[in-house]
This record gives sequence, structure tokens and C-alpha cells, in this order.
Amino acid sequence: MRVLLIWPTGMKGDDWMLFPLGLGYLRNAVPCDILDCSIENVDNEAIAERARGYDVVGITVWGFNTHNVRNIIDRIRARSSARIVVGGPSAGLVAADYALLGEAEEKFATLLAQFAAPTVEQVDAIPGLGVGTERAPEMPRVFSDNLDELGVIDYDALRLADYHRAGYKYWMYTLKDKFVTAPVMATRGCPYKCTFCAAPALQGTKLRKHSIEYVIDSIETLYFKHGVRQVSFLDDNLTLDARWAKKLCEAIIRFKHKHNIELSFSTSNGVRYKTLDLELLKLMRRAGWGEIVLAPESGSERTLIRMRKELDLDVVDEKVDLVHRAGLNAVAFFIVGYPGEMPDDLEQSRRYIMNSKFDRAIVNLFNPIPGTPIYDELLAAGEIKPKEIKINYRSAEALQYVTPGLTRDALRRFQLDVSEKTRFREMWLKDLPLAA
Repeated sequence: MRVLLIWPTGMKGDDWMLFPLGLGYLRNAVPCDILDCSIENVDNEAIAERARGYDVVGITVWGFNTHNVRNIIDRIRARSSARIVVGGPSAGLVAADYALLGEAEEKFATLLAQFAAPTVEQVDAIPGLGVGTERAPEMPRVFSDNLDELGVIDYDALRLADYHRAGYKYWMYTLKDKFVTAPVMATRGCPYKCTFCAAPALQGTKLRKHSIEYVIDSIETLYFKHGVRQVSFLDDNLTLDARWAKKLCEAIIRFKHKHNIELSFSTSNGVRYKTLDLELLKLMRRAGWGEIVLAPESGSERTLIRMRKELDLDVVDEKVDLVHRAGLNAVAFFIVGYPGEMPDDLEQSRRYIMNSKFDRAIVNLFNPIPGTPIYDELLAAGEIKPKEIKINYRSAEALQYVTPGLTRDALRRFQLDVSEKTRFREMWLKDLPLAA
């Protein structure tokens, strides 16, 4: 059985690229070829033509490329009888033969085994699987406990060198140092219930961790084989288990001392503020972090309750002080235009951002993301239509959804009002004080 995994067009913008780390895990589970349209720069006609020689075609779907994936599927079906399986955060938004939600490594292998069986396919027992129009995919409740068993990522197979040549970056937000970078994931799972986030549904609520040895081996491979000088952790909760995170930092420090090398790290998706203490932050600085990203998301208490953020802004301020004491820059994420927000909520967020000690604030406009509780709520209320979302975090003009209490003009004014805090004030990593 020949299998083709497609990283489709639309995974690359004018100044960003998404690296197909998830396909690396799938490739460990299933023998396959990979067509990476960010690297090969092929159009949908060429994608469909390439797919003709395969029995199964898997396509990754994100909220911002659903329209494009539908077009790819239509073109493949016009040329091929291959079974089409979609996966990724928004797999439920496109019509394919099969859709897999959540972690797909083991489930995809099980599904292919069913395809190869001489008897009638028995797929009902596969968690999270949707079948054509007969059965919608559901978020699974079972996840892999031993992440190391998912295998080591082959960055050569994922064409990391080609990504570097194409300008791939996942750099730190406040530093001038722009090193050759690569992503890793050390943990999966999130116990929190933020209504705008799909992570708990996609990865489960239990925090699961690779072994520290696995992570160090990955870092060693990236440094010596691929010339990587900054490793970007894609985790949502790298420091949630503070004791484990401290051991990881200590292992990184030992690794760097052993080889007498310079290497930096980032957690550009942010870390949970509650588990940060001065000891952990100092270890992160010594290990090679230059900044810590936190996610208050709003300066409005009312909006935070609506988000189920479980966050105390006063404690966040205290954590920012600790970040600075450890010699690190502090970055903040915010979401504005959240459903139910009013002008006063925007004003509270504006005041909080401008009066905060954060070195930089990154403000994203709200988008209803499939797989999140707020998306389901808006869908049930008839405020949005299914399968029509295009993700856009920056342009108020291009937003498909604006909460009734606000206007595009109000969102544009907010962006201008906080521009002093959101603009780059870059400094060199070497100029940050090193924690004792």
C-alpha cells in the first residue's frame, strides 16, 4: 500500500512558515512519502497529479487552509481512487473519506491496517475517526502515554535544510539574535479549559512528557547534524511540571558545558505563569533562554472569566518581576475582540498593556477556531457558519467575525493605541544579564 502525506499549500505566508513536525511522527508510524508544498511550491493541479500513484493520501488541515484543502481533495478525486484521510486541528471541516482528530500516529496506522485487511473494514473502534458524511469525527479521549515510543524525528526526511534555505524561522520575540532554528516538542497535553483553545481536546488534559534523554538527544542531533543554534519548543505547557522542567534545564546546561557550545532556546507559544519561580527562571536563563512568553490574554476581568482563563493579573505582574530578576525579557500574548467584549473591556486591556512591565506585547484579533468551546458556542448561537472560517490575527478589515459589542474601527484604534508596547525593542542576547 502506497501512502502519501501532503503538507498542503497554505502552510506558508509572506513572513512565516509552519514546519511539519507532526508528519515526522506519522512517518515513524507508517511507511510513506511526503509532499511538502511549502518547499516544492506546487499548485493544486500538480498536487493532484502527484497523488495519482498512491493508494492512500493524508492531508493536514488547519483553520486557515480549509478552503484550499477542499480544492485539493476535489482535484485528487477527479484523478484518483485513492482513499483520502485528513488530520490536523481542523480535520472536521472538510469532506474526506476519513477524518482523524487529535493525535493520529497510532490511529492512522490502525486505519491503514484496516484498509489492508481482506475482510470488511472495521473502523468504528478507532477513537476520533470520522467516516465520510456518515459519521462526524469526535475529539478522542485516549492518548499515548509513552511519547518516546512515537519515535525520533528524522529532520532530514522533513527537509529541514530546505526550510532553512527558504527562510524558516521560529525566533524569539525581543532579541536581535536570529539563529538557525528548529522546532521540537517535549510535552503534550493541557489541564486548563480556556474557551478559545483546542489544545485540551486535541492533546488531552493530562500532561505527558518525553524523557529528558529523548529531548537532549534531539537537541544534540539538531546542533551537530543540522547546524541549529536555537531550539524552539512548540509545547503549550513546557514548564507546567516545574520539577521536570528544572531537570530539563539542568540537563541542557550539562550538555552545553560538556561540548563547550553556545545554544539558545525559546518557548514561543508561551508557558503557564503559575509554576514559574525564581529558581526555574534562573535555570532557564543559564540554559539559554533569553525571554519568557506569558499569556494574560486580556486586561479585563470580565473577559478573563468569559475565557475561563483562571488567571490573576496581580500574580502575573509579580511573575514578570521574577522574569526580569532572572535576566530574561518578558513577552505577553493578548486576544482582543473576544465574544461578549464591550468598549470598556478594550479600555481595561489597553490600560493594562500600557502600564505593564512587559518588554513586548503581541496582540491577536479573536478568531473562532474549530475545536474550541467558544467556536461551538458561536456556531450553536448562529453567529458563525461552519466551514467558512479563515484565520486572520492582524487585520480588522479582513476579520470574518466581529463580536456585536465592538466594531472594526474600535479594534483598529486599539491596535494603534497599544503600538508603543507592541513594536520591536530588540536587544542582543549577550546584553541580557546572566542569572547567578
